[in-house]
Amino acid sequence: MIEVVRAIVLGLVQGLTEFVPISSSGHLVLLPFLLRWPEPSLAFNVAMHFGTFGAVILYFRAELLATAKGVLGLDRSPDGLLYRRLGLYLVLGSIPVAVVGLALEDSIEQVFASPLAAALLLLGTATLLVVGERIRDQRVAEGERIEASGGRPASHDEPGAERQAAAGGSAAEGTGNRPRLPSGADPSDPVGITLQGLTWKQALQIGIFQCLALLPGMSRSGATITAGVLTGLTREAATRFSFLLSLPALIGAGALSAGDLAELGAYSGPAIAAGVVASFISGYLAIRFLVALVARDRLTVFARYCVAASAVGVIGVYLID
Repeated sequence: MIEVVRAIVLGLVQGLTEFVPISSSGHLVLLPFLLRWPEPSLAFNVAMHFGTFGAVILYFRAELLATAKGVLGLDRSPDGLLYRRLGLYLVLGSIPVAVVGLALEDSIEQVFASPLAAALLLLGTATLLVVGERIRDQRVAEGERIEASGGRPASHDEPGAERQAAAGGSAAEGTGNRPRLPSGADPSDPVGITLQGLTWKQALQIGIFQCLALLPGMSRSGATITAGVLTGLTREAATRFSFLLSLPALIGAGALSAGDLAELGAYSGPAIAAGVVASFISGYLAIRFLVALVARDRLTVFARYCVAASAVGVIGVYLID
């Protein structure tokens, strides 16, 4: 029974920290170490990602369906063309992490064996989040200056219905009777770019930042959301692209590690199943929480958490050793 409880706890942590920018890998390395629990096997960690994969599918099912229709040429509307392009950018943004992950696989595994490295790298996540928010603040101030002088930022050329949806209106209001999906417009960031203005260069740059998440303690969502903001996206657009970009990464990690699923390690099949369910539930709630949060609040609160978690991890490593 105790192993089921531990698996559920680790599943909850995995689902929550996969999307909230505080590093799931760092927590899955540090938590068992600090609590003196058996170290989860690679099979366990891969299985937990199945839960978070399902959470992304469920939450973004409308966007994924629109992407599939666009890529297959079944939807020639503006929304269909937007999501066709978005689908291609998700593939492009996934290339860097695939190349780096395969090239440095052995070195990355060595880093994952070090709780101290995971604790210290949490400071890297904190730094990214702080820098991203400062850059966004500068952009917002510039947008306000332009508006105050009588100008109109380019992003205000978006259709009114999309801006209304981002401000809290119905995302289903659009052209004709067709539902319109939110693309991340942010009235508080008037010069920020939405998914409608995303370019292949931005998608590639975000994909390059995603490589940082190959290290324990570096948050995938934190790195990619920050990269999106640094390249000019609104925080909400960056968050939506970040979560969608997690799908190819999760699929790739699962495919590469499928052969290891037979090695259950310290956790039995029922315990792993319980952990997967826990990661699915907490992952879905984490996505809903963060998408709502970024529309109204800053991410620096997570930077402070990462600093505190890093300190606890470093102290714990030296006390235990």
